[in-house]
Amino acid sequence: MEYAVWLSGVTLEYDGVTALRGVDWSVRPGESWAVIGPNGAGKTSLMRVISGYAWPTEGEAQILGERFGETDLRDLRTRIGMVSAYLEGWIPGDERVLDLVLSGRLGSTRMWRRPSPAEARRAASLLRTIGCAGKARKRVLELSQGERQKVMIARALMADAGLLLLDEPCEGLDLGAREQFLDGLSRLAGLGSTAMVYVTHRTDEIPSGFTHALLLRGGGVLARGPIERTLTGRNLSSCYGIRVRLERVGGRYYTIVDG
Repeated sequence: MEYAVWLSGVTLEYDGVTALRGVDWSVRPGESWAVIGPNGAGKTSLMRVISGYAWPTEGEAQILGERFGETDLRDLRTRIGMVSAYLEGWIPGDERVLDLVLSGRLGSTRMWRRPSPAEARRAASLLRTIGCAGKARKRVLELSQGERQKVMIARALMADAGLLLLDEPCEGLDLGAREQFLDGLSRLAGLGSTAMVYVTHRTDEIPSGFTHALLLRGGGVLARGPIERTLTGRNLSSCYGIRVRLERVGGRYYTIVDG
């Protein structure tokens, strides 16, 4: 079976500091994973490995069926979509939404050629999927922050991404924008067509419909598996080092410190 992500014994060190420690983890096509842990748990380092920007010090890594050491990571990255706050500064405000989505096919933030009819149809279909069908002709600067983040998902998927990485994408969003964005992710998770990895330190930001969870602490895996069995008050208490309980409301998870 070709995994979207397959890691075996992955260790990552920076200047003598161990950021990841013996990580074993696999993501199957169509699964949606929430990666949770406190600051310094190894979340960002894990994202760097699976996006092809960091090479494991030890262990083996295969992403979308491509084994590190046997593939050109530059080509691999074209098959991985990413949504992250750091991309915001690269997006021109006067770009049309449909063109921004289409630019994902080129790996740029501007359309510098006329799209084919098939590409235009796919971009419009992706906007419908995330609930932004009526925004296609608007300029990016006319969108709310939540709408912009959803459009960035469509852009990431435009290149036929087999893996979508979301690195704390709700950072800086107000409540309304956050809920708009999470609604778009829930729609996508319900389709089960793209493997997704969502990094966060807040359980209430995990979109409804996500299937699995990975808990990190100290660079190692504390727990992993189906979200109903893995995301528990006991595991979160161990993860964060404080006593908490977990409540599930309407498919979302809320952590409450047990004082």
